[in-house]
Amino acid sequence: MKFFKKHGDNLYVLFRIGIGALFLMYGVQKLFGLWGMPGGAAAFGTLVWFAGAGEFLIGLALVSGVLTRLASFFGVIEMIVAYIMGHALVGGWNPAVNQGAPALLFMFAFLATLAYGAKKASLEKILFKKEVF
Repeated sequence: MKFFKKHGDNLYVLFRIGIGALFLMYGVQKLFGLWGMPGGAAAFGTLVWFAGAGEFLIGLALVSGVLTRLASFFGVIEMIVAYIMGHALVGGWNPAVNQGAPALLFMFAFLATLAYGAKKASLEKILFKKEVF
């Protein structure tokens, strides 16, 4: 279709920024205790705090388009660990039952951003004229 050939890069950038913003929100929720975080902000140095810090930094990297592939690589790892430790070991393998579908969806989204990088609207490309990683 002509529309997708013409606007494919723009749609991908919208996807990258949207995924980054959503992931950033999870990090803000954990780090600052906002938006109904059970128990409030995560205590510094705990596993939840490190997960929140990772989510914050990965989301920020995707939104800004800086080190997108590197951030996506760590995002894939974080989501695999989150799915196994936080969902599969607790509620079984089925994501419909263990509520791990968001972790798997983010993992697949990070695989896409790992493959495609930042593309357009990237602060990294503005500063360095290319993707560094």
